[in-house]
Amino acid sequence: MGTQFDKTELQKLMQEQGVDPAPETQKEPPSAGKKLRSALMVVVIIAYFAVLLFGRYFLPADNEILRSLDVFSGEEPPNRLIRILSLALLTLSVSTILRFFIAGMADNSALTKRTGRAIIDLLGNFVKYAAVLVLVFLILSALGVDTAELLAGLGILSLILGLGVTSLVEDIVAGIFIIGEHLFDVGDIVVVDDFRGTILSIGIRSTQIEDDGGDILILRNSTIENLVNMTNRSSYAICDIPVSPLESYAHVEEVINNAHLEKLRERYPEIEKGPFFLGLSEINENGVQIITFVAICQENTKYWIQRILNRELKILFDSNNVMLGEPAGDDDDD
Repeated sequence: MGTQFDKTELQKLMQEQGVDPAPETQKEPPSAGKKLRSALMVVVIIAYFAVLLFGRYFLPADNEILRSLDVFSGEEPPNRLIRILSLALLTLSVSTILRFFIAGMADNSALTKRTGRAIIDLLGNFVKYAAVLVLVFLILSALGVDTAELLAGLGILSLILGLGVTSLVEDIVAGIFIIGEHLFDVGDIVVVDDFRGTILSIGIRSTQIEDDGGDILILRNSTIENLVNMTNRSSYAICDIPVSPLESYAHVEEVINNAHLEKLRERYPEIEKGPFFLGLSEINENGVQIITFVAICQENTKYWIQRILNRELKILFDSNNVMLGEPAGDDDDD
């Protein structure tokens, strides 16, 4: 089960030491490439609507490009490729604008509470997937496909699939939502039930998770329910030290207070905050005093930081003649 501690107590210790108790945010700023792609997309969309709205003032009415771009004319496009491109730009533009406003609604704390945010996020995902479906049918219609018959055929196909390969369809749909909603990504550290590992691959049917020992857990996407993504938040490296019952606890506290444990961050930058001394956590039946330390770090360095803390604290206590563990018993002398 591991050592339990009150995070409110930890935050109080951090405030007393002048450390910001706010959790570390792991969202990195957009890269230059992503910013360039976003800017290029905005320019393309603005140029598209500019041509669509004002092109007739600069181009002849019978211009092939203008007639093909105008998706509202109802006329047969001279160039199907341009018409398909126009449909894609129009659908993408409407979807992006709607999702931008939905995201703004979700970030407005005065407008929504936690449960309301979940509903708004669901609406944003619905707009994204609906835009893809609408675009597919618009493109098929532009290519001359009878979409009404296609919808009827899809209804029959869905019935057949539902009767024959229900589990396969469930896995595929779950995989699409996992990828589309970015619930986790390749390289993320996750915990599924009692299995802790790194996402090795995300397929449309299954997800593979590899633990530190190289064992690979393969899960059907539709069965992934209780998963904790440890990558997007800070973790706690917890270190329990057993102190001999013959040792004075006041002496232990004095040694720790004079050690200035926060200086360990200079030697080990993987420690984001701390280490913090939480005090006396337990006294077992043999009188051994269990004292607890904690450091805030990333999930992928948690166990390494724990080993570092064990080493540094052992050296600290040895150099100050602090007795650790249980004293040698005399039971064999009876």
